[in-house]
Amino acid sequence: MTIRVLSLGAGVQSTTLLRMIIHGELPPVDHAVFSDTGWEPQPVYDHLQTLQKECDTAGIPLHIVSNGNIRNDALDPSKRFASMPVHILNAKGQAIGRRQCTAEYKIKPLMAKQRELAGLKPGERCKEHRVTTVIGISWDEIQRVKDPAFSWIKHDYPLIDKQIRRSDCIKWNTDHGYPAPPRSSCIGCPYHSNAEWRAIRDDPVSWADAIDFDEQLRSGRIGNLLAPSQAFLHQARKPLSDVDIRSEEERGQMTLFDNECEGMCGV
Repeated sequence: MTIRVLSLGAGVQSTTLLRMIIHGELPPVDHAVFSDTGWEPQPVYDHLQTLQKECDTAGIPLHIVSNGNIRNDALDPSKRFASMPVHILNAKGQAIGRRQCTAEYKIKPLMAKQRELAGLKPGERCKEHRVTTVIGISWDEIQRVKDPAFSWIKHDYPLIDKQIRRSDCIKWNTDHGYPAPPRSSCIGCPYHSNAEWRAIRDDPVSWADAIDFDEQLRSGRIGNLLAPSQAFLHQARKPLSDVDIRSEEERGQMTLFDNECEGMCGV
């Protein structure tokens, strides 16, 4: 028997998929799985609790899985270090660290849970289609679409099929009486834009956490691994505490679009 599993990141797109399923706009799923890196902003964990209640009401089992705490593991010499796409500065110029963190802390625990739900043992091979993974990639991110690594899995991209963009997802939620879902990503993700860093900054606890981790990139375990190169969370390749992430409005510079909504709330 084939089962349908929603890969739930608790961000904008996967939240919209879940709610479209609950509202009967998309085919049902048998399970939802959230891979917890241990380092999401508190609004994401608060939102996850809301989604847990919605899943319970809809009769969808929500499984929360983990492969450890990505922040703590990165700083612990006794743990395997999964490389992050940090911004590197060295004598040869600039570089980006390898991105192993997503595979280790998001994909790996999701795959392990799907194997379990499909009745497969770790490492067991199977040519039979056992699982359809429903993935929240929107039309504006079509370049992220990938084929599954195993023959027993097929991927379903409903937002791609319906040409639904991220902004459409936010509008769908607000049109149905929901607040815009938060963006799901690690507190110290090097891919953050300045707008996303400002959202982290607005939570003093998360901001202090990100600054502390950024400083430890250049000392301790990670500093020793990368020496003589230096690593930074921000693309400016400066200590996060020294980077000017203010918006134009915060700098007192008005723009032509100050009074126009661009439909990107929550990005």
